[in-house]
Amino acid sequence: MTPNVPGPKAPPQTATVSPEETASLRQIVVAVVACVLGERRNHPDVEDCTHEALSRAIEGRSRLRDGEPLRPWVIGIARHVALDALRSRKRTRRVEARMETASASEDTTTTWLDWVPDPSPGPEERTASAERATRLERALGSLPEEQRRALVMFHVEGLGYQDICKRLGVPLGTVATWLARGRRLLAETVGE
Repeated sequence: MTPNVPGPKAPPQTATVSPEETASLRQIVVAVVACVLGERRNHPDVEDCTHEALSRAIEGRSRLRDGEPLRPWVIGIARHVALDALRSRKRTRRVEARMETASASEDTTTTWLDWVPDPSPGPEERTASAERATRLERALGSLPEEQRRALVMFHVEGLGYQDICKRLGVPLGTVATWLARGRRLLAETVGE
C-alpha cells in the first residue's frame, strides 16, 4: 500500500470542442449578443462579446453535466456576457456625461468627491424620522412609569435584565413582563 503523498497537481482537463461545433455555436451566440446589445451583427462590441462568451464556454465546458444540452448553456453565457457589456456601457456613459457637465460648468474646482453621492438622509427622511421620534415620545409618555423606566434602562442605557432588577428592586419576571408589555404598547401606539 502506497501512502497518500500530495504531489504536483495535474492541469485541469479542458474538453475539446470541434471547429464545426464552435462554428455552429458562434452563429447562435452572435445572434443572442446582437439582440441583447441592440446592435447589428458586425458591430465591434458584438464581436468582442461573442469571443468572450465562446471563450468562457470552451474553458468551462468541463463543468457541464453529462447529458445536459450544450446549446442552452452557451446561450445563457452569451446573454450574461452581453448584459455585462450593457452595464459597462451605462457606467461609462454616466461618467462621461458627468465629466462633460463638469467641464462645461464655470466651476473648474470639481474633485472626485463631487461625484460621490451624499449618504446622509434627505429632507423627506429627516422629516419622517422627526415625526416618528415625536410619536415615540408621546407613546413613551403614555406608558405606566415602571414600564417606561424599564424600557429606557434597557434600550437607552443598555442595561441587562439582571441590572434592571437590581436597580428597580423587582423580580426578573416582572422586568421581562414590563418590557414585553411596554414594547407591545409602543408598537401599537406608534403604529409599527
